[in-house]
Amino acid sequence: MKLNLHRLWVFEQVVACGGFSAAARKLYMSQPSVSQHVHKLEVSLRTTLIDRSGPRLRLTAQGEVLLQYAQQISSLAQEVAAAIDRVSGAPAGRLVVGGTSTYSSHLLLPVFGRFAELFPGVERQLRTGNTTEILRQLADGEVRLAVLPGYQGGASPHHRMEPILEEQLLLVAPPGHPLAGRAATPADLAQQRFLFREEGSATRRAQGDALALWGLPPSRCPGVTGNETLKQAVIADLGIAVMPQRCVAQELRDGHLALLRPDPGLPACTIVLATSRETALSPAEQEFARLLRTMSDAASDA
Repeated sequence: MKLNLHRLWVFEQVVACGGFSAAARKLYMSQPSVSQHVHKLEVSLRTTLIDRSGPRLRLTAQGEVLLQYAQQISSLAQEVAAAIDRVSGAPAGRLVVGGTSTYSSHLLLPVFGRFAELFPGVERQLRTGNTTEILRQLADGEVRLAVLPGYQGGASPHHRMEPILEEQLLLVAPPGHPLAGRAATPADLAQQRFLFREEGSATRRAQGDALALWGLPPSRCPGVTGNETLKQAVIADLGIAVMPQRCVAQELRDGHLALLRPDPGLPACTIVLATSRETALSPAEQEFARLLRTMSDAASDA
């Protein structure tokens, strides 16, 4: 029996994508070609890996076992590439960084731009999502470093969380709001309509913590996706919202939003660089992390 590693990788992608068609789109292959790769892998192993009888992809017991080893092999391959890069010295290869929508646009993109100037030979990709999505990608090895608002779930056995920046949370309202320009008590805030981010985002968690700080009941509102949508909802006078300062600084300067001053005031949020404890960073990833720390320090001092 000879195990073809490319076919093994295609099989892993089929499982990750939830089907042959989705994997074909991701891999820029035809669906029959993807199916043929998996079929030949099954033939070489003399077993069935995927139960094709139902409408949804389902692994057989043999497929479950193979998937575990396939993921270990992929992780080991990344470590091999990182080790070779370290011996070679010069950053090369591929850099994949994860970030929430808030910090992808306001923090990571400038770092990506500078990194491209310094290391043009490195292929770069930025993946965005809410905090829950990015942590899942980090756990699955889809990204190996990510920038996130301070994770409140406690120490993780799988991730390192390095603080790199402090971000002030602000309570913002539409221009001309009656509470603008004076201290807002919890009794004042209890009369207001609050707007929220979607569940799973760190901003939503911070918004819930703010309500608790002011003694207000938690919200079951489903929320909106993304800080940009939330900001525009506040500007449209649909309510008030707790948001990171980085997201609303320009609108506050331009007068499109008003700043409220709640009492007690809101705390700062720690921004962290998250990396895996289980694999070493490649030279490209190490250089990106070093550049991120440098530019974050400059932003803090500005």
